[in-house]
Amino acid sequence: MPLDDRLGRRIKLHNLRILRETIATGSMARAARRLAMTQPAVSYAIKEMEQVLGVALLHRSPQGVSPTVFGESLAERSIAIFNELRQGIDDIAFLADPTAGELRIGATPPMSAVAGAAIDRLIRRHPRMVFDLIVEPTEILMIELQRRGIELVISRMAEPIAPKGTMAEILFHDRLAVIAGRRSRWARKRQRLQLGDVVAGPWVLPPPEGFLGPMIRAAFESQGLGVPRASVTTASTYTLASLAALGSFLTIHPETMLRVPTEHPLLTALPIALSGVTNPIGLIRLKDRTPSPAAGLFAQELRAVVKAAGLGRGRVPTR
Repeated sequence: MPLDDRLGRRIKLHNLRILRETIATGSMARAARRLAMTQPAVSYAIKEMEQVLGVALLHRSPQGVSPTVFGESLAERSIAIFNELRQGIDDIAFLADPTAGELRIGATPPMSAVAGAAIDRLIRRHPRMVFDLIVEPTEILMIELQRRGIELVISRMAEPIAPKGTMAEILFHDRLAVIAGRRSRWARKRQRLQLGDVVAGPWVLPPPEGFLGPMIRAAFESQGLGVPRASVTTASTYTLASLAALGSFLTIHPETMLRVPTEHPLLTALPIALSGVTNPIGLIRLKDRTPSPAAGLFAQELRAVVKAAGLGRGRVPTR
C-alpha cells in the first residue's frame, strides 16, 4: 500500500497528540495521566505510528523517553496540523455567525498600537469577536507565522520583498524619528537641529542587536557619528516612550507611535533629518494559506486605520 494511503488510514490526530504529550513530559506514564489514559494505551498508539512510518519515534530508557530525529520532526509538524484544524473550526463558526470569530495576530511592539486601533474598530462592530495579539520582535513572529500559530503579522520589513513563502501588503512607509518629550529642552528650540546637536543625549535606545539596531547605527554613521552610549537599553516601546515623555531622555523609534491611534500628547519628533531609515510596514501572511473571514475583516479595518492616519499603502512582490 502506498505510504500516503497508509498515513491516511492509520495516522490519527489523537495519536499525534499522544506523541506530543509524551515528548513534552519525557514519560509515557506522565503523558497517560495528562491525557486520562492508561500507559499501555499510550505505548500502543506510539508503536502503531512507528509501524506505519517504519521508523522509531522515541528513544526508550529506564529514565524515560526522548524523541528521535523522526519523532521530533513529526511532533513539530503536528503543531501546524492542529493549528490549521483549529483555524478551520474557527472559520466554520465565523461563517455560521459573522458577528463572532477568533483571530491570532502578531505585531512588533511599535506596530501594536496600529493593530490595537484596528481591533478597537472591529470590536465596536462585532463585540463577540476574540483576538489573540502576540507582540514580539519580527524574527519570533515570522517563526510563529510559519508554524501557523498566528495568521497575520504586522511588521517593519527590511526590504520591499515579502519573505520567502509569504505574501505582503505594504500598509505604509514609516520612518524613524528622534523623539523627545514635548516639554523637553530640545523640543523648545525653534531652529532646525542636526543629529550632532543632540548626540550627547542622554539616550534610551532599543537593543543594538535588535531589528532597529542596524538602522539606528546607519543613521549616525551616515553623518560621521558613532552611536551614542545608551543610558538605558530596552526593547519595550512603552518604556522608551515613558522615559522620553519625562523630558530627560531622547530616543529613536518609528514615527508611527506619535500618530496612531491618535497624536501622542507627551511626545514629539524633533526636526532632525535621518537618512536611510524609511522602511515599509507590511501585513504579512503565508502564500499557501487562504485568509480566514476574520482575517479579511481585520485587514479591512487595518487599511481604514492607516487611511485615517494619513498614511499610504501598496503591495510588494512575493518570492
